[in-house]
Amino acid sequence: MRIRVLVQRLIAGRKSRRPAPPDPADQTVDRNVRLLSWFNFFGDFRLYGPIMVIYFAQVTGSYTAAASLLAVKMLASAAFEVPTGVLSDRLGRRGTMIAGAVVMVAAHLGYAGASGYGVLLAAVVLEGLATSLWSGNNESLLYDTLLEAGREEEFARHSGRVNSMFQIALALAAPIGGVVAGAWSLRAVVVLSVVPQVLCVLMALRVREPRVHGPLESNALAHLGSALRGIRRSPVLRRMTLVSALRYSSESAAQLSPAFVAGLWPLWALGLWRTFGHGVAFVGFRVSGWVIGRVGAARTLLFGELFDNVVNTVALVKPTVFSPVLLGSPAYGMSTTAQQTLLQREFTDRERATMGSLASLLGSVLYALVALGAGVVADRWGIVAALLAIQAVGLIALPLAWWVHAHARSLPRTLGR
Repeated sequence: MRIRVLVQRLIAGRKSRRPAPPDPADQTVDRNVRLLSWFNFFGDFRLYGPIMVIYFAQVTGSYTAAASLLAVKMLASAAFEVPTGVLSDRLGRRGTMIAGAVVMVAAHLGYAGASGYGVLLAAVVLEGLATSLWSGNNESLLYDTLLEAGREEEFARHSGRVNSMFQIALALAAPIGGVVAGAWSLRAVVVLSVVPQVLCVLMALRVREPRVHGPLESNALAHLGSALRGIRRSPVLRRMTLVSALRYSSESAAQLSPAFVAGLWPLWALGLWRTFGHGVAFVGFRVSGWVIGRVGAARTLLFGELFDNVVNTVALVKPTVFSPVLLGSPAYGMSTTAQQTLLQREFTDRERATMGSLASLLGSVLYALVALGAGVVADRWGIVAALLAIQAVGLIALPLAWWVHAHARSLPRTLGR
């Protein structure tokens, strides 16, 4: 009898030591984070990036026509921004992500096979549509995936790592594209760039849809109105939407910075400078979750913006051979991740992508205005004056970020509404 009892206890002990089956929600987190990381990498692994304007000019026979195509792409992205955000909230994150990937493949096929302005025009409109389908949607997909598993507090860590893949893709694609262009042709570079976009479709098809959406409004206009009211009613969300737009508008400096660097470094070093900048940004994104976990998202955003503004101003006011290095700061990745963390906390579950698209639309409008104004300043007073003017616009975000830092904890959050 004692032996039988002992054997039964041993069997029961072995059963109790068996590992618990994995939680499906946790499995979805691991799967979606991994797929989003590779999706971002392949999406920005565009070998033609540094030579896009040159390729457009080669096909159309005019740099004016090439520049107009870039403008149309920006306008198309802005025009589709809000409708695609509403679509994401109503259709679902996975379906919107797949649609964007398919449209992006079509755009790149247009680039690769274009023989004139008309095909390129259609292709840039398609790319603008694809970009808007992902804008707001992919960050919402990540947050909803974590929210479904009860792990939304891990958003900063996963967002930083997922978005760091953009930077490593840009850092690798630029030099490889230059080598391919030198060995074959510009069109060969564009044709090869179709392959990573096809891989994006395969990544998107494997993503799992999170199921945390709240009840939807009866129609798209009512849904949009509800999102606008949600932004208006939340003091933190109002200010963070402005911070997001102002920070995006200041990125127009990237279009003028090469002219500033070319006055300090030899032309052959511009590619190395770009790669260095993407590498530093990659590090910033990778460590952003660790930093935010220790000092908080609001403080990370505030001090990251303050650091960037001070360093950039020093680099521009007293240009030296070291100034281009100062323009590449790891604080960018940390600030961007902190900004997204604060926004996602305030967005409502049922209007998350729409609210994100509204913020992106405002950013696109400000970007166009700041870029145009900076161009006028550059023509009259020079590149340094233009970059300082862009820097002054970015400074407006500092008091807003300070207010969020000072008040965010004392105000109710809209999460889960």
